[in-house]
Amino acid sequence: MGNTYSSIHPVLMGDNPDNSFSEVPYEKGYQLLMYIQSVIGKSAMQQFIGAYVQYYKETSINSFDQQRALAWALENSGEFTSTQINHILGEIDWNTWKYAVGTDPSGTLNFNTTNQAKAVALANAYVALNGTASPANFGQYNTWYSNLKVVFHDTL
Repeated sequence: MGNTYSSIHPVLMGDNPDNSFSEVPYEKGYQLLMYIQSVIGKSAMQQFIGAYVQYYKETSINSFDQQRALAWALENSGEFTSTQINHILGEIDWNTWKYAVGTDPSGTLNFNTTNQAKAVALANAYVALNGTASPANFGQYNTWYSNLKVVFHDTL
C-alpha cells in the first residue's frame, strides 16, 4: 500500500504512530474545509461549522459524523433544495479526500497570493544574478512575515 502519511487518515500498517505525525493531515483537512466552502458557499459553511462545533463540542468525532453534520446543515439551511443537496454531497469525494496521498484531490483550490508571487520573483531574481549582485527590491524581504520568508528560501 505504501506510505499514506500525507493523507488525512494515514494507515499505519503496524508502524509506530509517532512516525506518521506531521502537519500534513491538518493542512489537507484545512484544504477539505476550503473545498467544501467553495462548493456550498460562505454562508452555508458558517452555519455548518457553527452547528458542527455546537453539537460535537463535548464528544469525540469521526469523518462520518462530519458527513452527517454537513448533510444536516445543508438540509436545515433553507438555501438548498433536496436535489441540490444530493448533488453537493455527491460532488465531495470523501474517500479520496481522506485516504489519497498528496494535496487537494479536486484540483480546484488555489492558495497563491500576490505576496507569495513577490517572494518567488525575488528569489528567482537572485538566481538570475548568479550571486553577482542583489536585486533592486531586495529590501522588501525585511518587511515580510516568517512564512513568506520560507517561500523565498524554498524557492531559492
